[in-house]
Amino acid sequence: MSISPTTGMSMLSLEGTPTMAQARFPTQSPRTSPSMSGSERHDDTNEWEEDEEEDDDDSDRGVISSPSGFRYDISQLPHKTQQMVRGLYHQVSTPGPPQISLELCGIKEEDDAEGGFFYAFQMQETVPCSIRIGSKNSKTYSTPRCECPDARYRSQKPCKHLIWLFDKISKQALFDHDLEASLTLTEYGYPEQLQDPFDQISRIRLDILADDLHCDIFDPDNDTSDPSRSRIQEAREMVAALAGVQPQELDTYRPDLGTSHYTSPIRRGDLEATLFSLLLSSHSLSEWVRTELESSGPAVEPFRAMERRVSRILSELETYSSSLQNTPATSVRSQKEKTVEGPRDVHWAATQVQHCVRKIELLVSRGSDPLSEPARASAARSLVSILKAVVSRNVDSHGGDTPDDRNLFMRLVGNHDTGFVYSALELLVDQSQFIEELEGIMELLGRHGAPTTYVANMRGLISRMRSHKAVRHAANAGESSRRRSQTPPMDEPQVPPPPPLFVPTPTEEEGPKRTTPVGDSNSPQFLTPELPSSSRPGRGGAARGRGSTRGATAGSKRTASLGSAQDSPRGSKKKRVRGT
Repeated sequence: MSISPTTGMSMLSLEGTPTMAQARFPTQSPRTSPSMSGSERHDDTNEWEEDEEEDDDDSDRGVISSPSGFRYDISQLPHKTQQMVRGLYHQVSTPGPPQISLELCGIKEEDDAEGGFFYAFQMQETVPCSIRIGSKNSKTYSTPRCECPDARYRSQKPCKHLIWLFDKISKQALFDHDLEASLTLTEYGYPEQLQDPFDQISRIRLDILADDLHCDIFDPDNDTSDPSRSRIQEAREMVAALAGVQPQELDTYRPDLGTSHYTSPIRRGDLEATLFSLLLSSHSLSEWVRTELESSGPAVEPFRAMERRVSRILSELETYSSSLQNTPATSVRSQKEKTVEGPRDVHWAATQVQHCVRKIELLVSRGSDPLSEPARASAARSLVSILKAVVSRNVDSHGGDTPDDRNLFMRLVGNHDTGFVYSALELLVDQSQFIEELEGIMELLGRHGAPTTYVANMRGLISRMRSHKAVRHAANAGESSRRRSQTPPMDEPQVPPPPPLFVPTPTEEEGPKRTTPVGDSNSPQFLTPELPSSSRPGRGGAARGRGSTRGATAGSKRTASLGSAQDSPRGSKKKRVRGT
């Protein structure tokens, strides 16, 4: 795209003029709270340090929580550094635009021919700063180093940028770490549990990690870089979320976004395209919108992100396999830098896919709050999609001594029962809407072959899903029947009965007529009006035929009414005869 949002990466240092992204979209926060621009001050006061009075109430002053959820033991750090760490995490957790954003990352080669390669990360505050992470045999960057003024001129170790970046990387590399257990923060800015940062990044691969960190990969042959495919898709989903597009309509929403080359980020008459361009042009704006969206939305939903990550991993496997036969000359340098991290073969792809499945399982089982029904459905959808993608790839991607070295399906499913995917789906047996897709996968397993235990476990999973579906349908049917049984019959009165009628009762002898109540000679007689009903024929007539008093008593009962239409005239005629 022509609106490159990235800054120059040729030097990865602070020297130089403001970047193009800064010139177009100033990142200075409108808030008046302290910003990271204070790192350029030349006084001895660090605005990230908090007063000691704020820490007096802490029950565990040696442990602090980061916005990512990790808890760090900083008791081994100098007191001044501890204050800086507390101030850093206090500031980044406040609402408003993020004060640090990650812009670029890449692999660069040291000037010394024997120096090797190093990873370079560029972060942005008021001005860009770069972090360099070299391997252990690096002569210059074996220890992670930041180029910010605090690190270069004030010898602050570690600086806030190193701590911020390694917290993000640790979140991806140590995904199965128990959040209740503390990590030990070292003087280099990363936790001891991360061990070798360069090695950890190499295992993931930088471009895969960049998608998780929402930053771009710079082109070694250019000073700028186009937005990555992941950021383009994410920006489109953000715009859709803000426009109120439903998740099921997301795939068909504005397919032109991401394919058009805009000469300017402002698209008059098209607010959605303008916002899309701004999100790609400003990492700070993109990070801000991301943090404000609901965690269950498609743009930031973790299950959907894992599904996309697996798709990217499988694509990298195919690209690597194709490169073994024919490597285009234009990508020789890029392929050389990728080989620094190791081959993107079946072994690497299988490890990364397993990590994605494990992340989904942990999100389902370790969540602080129970997942909502849409989130559970999303988790199941992602797992089924990943399983289907792996089972559909029963082909040798490249050469190897064993099928496990050549074939991703054989390594994950065909030759081993490691509980791949179905162990995570066991936590989601209520998501029975995926039974048909799982049955289709079972047909593929029947053709490709799989361990007996794996097939049996998959069948058991589908059976439990069916049972859950049947129980749910039975419960819904019982609830519906119960509601219908509580509905009164249509022939019953739905309104209070009208006022009773006074019926004069004549005496056997001639004389003044008096009124007598039902069963009482001193009160007026009350009769319920006759209602047309065929549910109890003859009952009321039999009661009325026994005499005026008993007939009236029976007539006062709501269940008998006044009898059928044939009995009523006969009772009335008998009364008239007796009264004469």
